[in-house]
Amino acid sequence: MSNVKQNKELTRRDMLFGGLRCAALGVMGAGGLAAALKRKKLLREGKCLNNGICPQCHVFADCGLPRARSIRDKNSERSDG
Repeated sequence: MSNVKQNKELTRRDMLFGGLRCAALGVMGAGGLAAALKRKKLLREGKCLNNGICPQCHVFADCGLPRARSIRDKNSERSDG
């Protein structure tokens, strides 16, 4: 064990890196928020989120867009007939 006190003062470099870390976290948070808001806007406007790839879409069963409805109707006709 050493009896040397550790210096708890921040150096200029530590302050700079700490500020950059906080700024990077803020930018990532803002990007995530922007992506979430864009997704909600597209859904509200009735636009497809997955470029029209309906059967592989995770919201296909609940999607109200015309293309998804027609594909579900065709699939139900095939299984009925």
